[in-house]
Amino acid sequence: MRYNPNPTFLTKASKIRKNRHTKIVIAIVVAVFIVLIAIFVAWGAKMQETYRKMFPEMVGAANTTPTTLEFNFGRHTQATETDPIPETTETMPTETKPAPVIIETTAATEETTETTQQINTAFPFEEQENFYFKTSYPLQTISHEQRDVMLDVLKQNILDYQKNDSGIKVSFSYINLKSNETMGINDLEPIVPGGAWALPVSIALTNTCNTGTISFQRVITYNGEIPQGSSSYIASTYTSGKQFYLRTLLNYSLAKNDSIALDYVMRTMGGPESTWTKISPISSYINFTESVIYTDYTGIQQRGNYRTSTYDMANYLEYLYYGYLNDPETYQMILNDLYYSEVASPITTVFENNSVLHISGRNEMTHSYVDAAIIDGDEPYIVVISVEAPSFDQAQIAIADISTYLYRYISSCHQPE
Repeated sequence: MRYNPNPTFLTKASKIRKNRHTKIVIAIVVAVFIVLIAIFVAWGAKMQETYRKMFPEMVGAANTTPTTLEFNFGRHTQATETDPIPETTETMPTETKPAPVIIETTAATEETTETTQQINTAFPFEEQENFYFKTSYPLQTISHEQRDVMLDVLKQNILDYQKNDSGIKVSFSYINLKSNETMGINDLEPIVPGGAWALPVSIALTNTCNTGTISFQRVITYNGEIPQGSSSYIASTYTSGKQFYLRTLLNYSLAKNDSIALDYVMRTMGGPESTWTKISPISSYINFTESVIYTDYTGIQQRGNYRTSTYDMANYLEYLYYGYLNDPETYQMILNDLYYSEVASPITTVFENNSVLHISGRNEMTHSYVDAAIIDGDEPYIVVISVEAPSFDQAQIAIADISTYLYRYISSCHQPE
């Protein structure tokens, strides 16, 4: 008799085999997934170690609070070029200047340190576009008699201004480079020129360099001096050791009113006394190196050397003007430095519609303020104004007011008919 299996039993057996197969498949998938996770974790750990070595400053950044997290993106060490130091280097003094920013990263502290270094090498001086005087000027529209009367009025206006403001002392010089008319008020009184003394010094230096005795390419080293009672771009910008070409120092003394630069230029020529021997043939009513006695703006008698007068300063400007007309190549750089002066001046403000070549002097210890200029307008002329006053602002107002009197006088000589 043939045996026939129970259908119900076969169905149950088939179901049991299917469930067992499914469990095996799931177990294999789970095992494979666990292996993959383990491989991924191991790979992640390896990459984290590599990342930590490459970017130590960023490790742990995710756990840093917003108040302490610092970002240093885009900060790199800058490559810099330096000029070769000429073989003939004169050292006045010696020290160091602030230079390019260098970023130093240290893994131990995870901090970025910024240090500033100075490039001591002298950089070449770049001359600016040349300034030129006008080649022709308009004729005056008034008679010579009228002009004489108006010049007397100008002088009386300045005298009255001085009288009405007894708290200041004014010295004034005017030279017309076209008509040769002149006018002075207290122009022979001793004044403290301050940085304006760079004007005659620049003329003396240029004449000396023309003989080949000194070169504008001579290199001089800043020794870290700090000026007293005056200003210095060099002292406020560089530290000891910075080197400059003599041409750069001349520009700083004229265009930036830099007292350190002026001192170094005079040292190059042997000091104030030696420099004076080159200046005095031009004008020497007041001997710059000798002690003089005079009364200051407070009425107190003073005694000291290193003084000049507005009369002498006007003569230095006149010498420069005619020296340039006869030999423009020699004196062009001085004209450029005066024309592109970076020092604010009441004269340049009042005569803003004219070409003004000016230099200023300021000495806070003696409360002395000077403004000297060649003005190239309807006529070419020279003005030198010295004011002793309790404050710089008060002196600037006085210089501006006196300049305005002169401006009105010249303008009145050229009124439309």
